[in-house]
Amino acid sequence: MIEWFYKHEKDKYGPFTAEEIRDLISAGQIKRGTLLRKHKFGEWLAAEIYTQFDWNEEKTHVRPWLRLWARYLDTLLCVCLIQVLDSLSMPFVTQVMDWIMYGPLLVSGTEEYVMAMIILLGWIPLESLLLSKVGTTPGKFIFGVKVRNPDGSKLSLRQACKRSFLVWWRGEAAGVPIIYLITYACGYQTLKKKLRQTTWDREMKVVVSHRTTSFWLEALNFLIVAGLVYYYFFG
Repeated sequence: MIEWFYKHEKDKYGPFTAEEIRDLISAGQIKRGTLLRKHKFGEWLAAEIYTQFDWNEEKTHVRPWLRLWARYLDTLLCVCLIQVLDSLSMPFVTQVMDWIMYGPLLVSGTEEYVMAMIILLGWIPLESLLLSKVGTTPGKFIFGVKVRNPDGSKLSLRQACKRSFLVWWRGEAAGVPIIYLITYACGYQTLKKKLRQTTWDREMKVVVSHRTTSFWLEALNFLIVAGLVYYYFFG
């Protein structure tokens, strides 16, 4: 007989039979996002991953690619902002750019990688400010991605800073070449196939939602993504 266990906060409960799990679902004690596992040493997965259980709640919608493209658009706009500031000869920005391009400590050929890592790091305070004060970023607004507390309120500046840092560290591997591809792949699996949330959003109890889609919105998203891909390879 299969034994089931579930986790609430840091507490673990079980073993239960499948029928007992269904009763807990009906009672509202186990929800779609509750961590559930088969057997004592099984992998913790979001309960809705297990298709043998029925739910009264609406299915959790996760769209990893939209989130990725929203972040890429934000990063691209950050690059544009830095270029504008550099063209205006802003002292601090110009000094940093010169250090990156001509710094004696850099290995030749690594300038672009170092620049990308610095841009990702520099995006943290700007994103945090936008999420806490405006409630969104340009990329998230265009792709219809919302980041909120469970009660619908905007994140505080402290929450937004912590989340942005965790995304930078866990999700993007601080921009380190090759490594960030691995963290992207792991993040996709966690979001789509396992927890139905990223580890940082689950840890911080942050809710990420997406606006209702339509044919025209999907077509617009496709055109924006096509433009970003074109810019990346040919811009």
